[in-house]
Amino acid sequence: MKTLSFIIPAYNSQSFLERCVSSMLAPEILDCLEIIIVNDGSTDATAQIAESFCRRWPNVVRLISQENRGHGGAVNTGCAAASGKYLKVIDADDWVEKQNLPAFLSLLDSCDSDVILTHYRTVDMGTGEVKDLRTFPRAFGIHCPFREIVENWSSFEWGLTFHGITYRTDFYRANAAPLPEHVYYEDHAFAAFPCCRAKSLMCFDLFVYDYRVGDVNQSVSDANQLRRIGQLEAIFRHMASACQALPAGDGKRYAALKTEGVLMSYLSTALLVNPDRKDGRRQAQSVMALCRRDYPEIECLVRGKYAVFSLLNRLGIRKKDWNRILNSGIYQRLRKKQPFQISKNHAER
Repeated sequence: MKTLSFIIPAYNSQSFLERCVSSMLAPEILDCLEIIIVNDGSTDATAQIAESFCRRWPNVVRLISQENRGHGGAVNTGCAAASGKYLKVIDADDWVEKQNLPAFLSLLDSCDSDVILTHYRTVDMGTGEVKDLRTFPRAFGIHCPFREIVENWSSFEWGLTFHGITYRTDFYRANAAPLPEHVYYEDHAFAAFPCCRAKSLMCFDLFVYDYRVGDVNQSVSDANQLRRIGQLEAIFRHMASACQALPAGDGKRYAALKTEGVLMSYLSTALLVNPDRKDGRRQAQSVMALCRRDYPEIECLVRGKYAVFSLLNRLGIRKKDWNRILNSGIYQRLRKKQPFQISKNHAER
């Protein structure tokens, strides 16, 4: 059995796929590594680039081509096909830290936790700025109970994301429902479910994932989140419903915190990005009414933040202005733990 399956959902990724796959091909781990490229109905040269890797590394790289099913559908296909002990999804426009892969696979080979968390970096393609996003457990390489996680959320929240999570394959298959297809932002669901059902979670003190940001074409850009705000709402409803079905306990508390994050993305888009302030308030009020009626636990979590965002909306403050406040030195000193550390610029990356 391979130790790790990297799964790469790829749709029209010809500009990025070469870098992504090449970053995984550390010679000393190839016997332990599987790379699955899921070509999700691409119309460019994605399939041809993937086939060239398959020819050069036939025992490492696999290509699965399918009709377009969206990012979630590609992840579903890759996870179903994975043969490694662990699986990790890497978007085709991102890459991994090749120099850290031998240590990463060695640690994976020697553990059996349901979920592994690792650090990752965001790389701004416009400015070259790199941010290191870390987890801060009591100790690395030991089991972290969910109670510790939810009670020390700021220490863990950056690792409990699509970019920070690695799942043990048999755990994922036994506990994960299929991700929604043909919809954006389903990576939030991937990080919440089935992670909330994990019996064992461990953090490694390693950087693995490099997450490319700063591209206006990305789904997380403000313009695209506004254009796809209905899809944000759909993912929120999907996650809130799944959270509500969970039994009471720390796993449900975790799922609620992850669902809160999606709702806050929706509210910030409606109230701070939408140029039609009145329409944004209407959107936010509608979703909050839904929460009060159907998901009161989630509504309770966001009530105070919703009030703040509503005030900012009426004051005409935009999201970029709010982000400047959040990233200010004063605000950071008020936080108990730093949410990230900024490293030097790496424009050459």
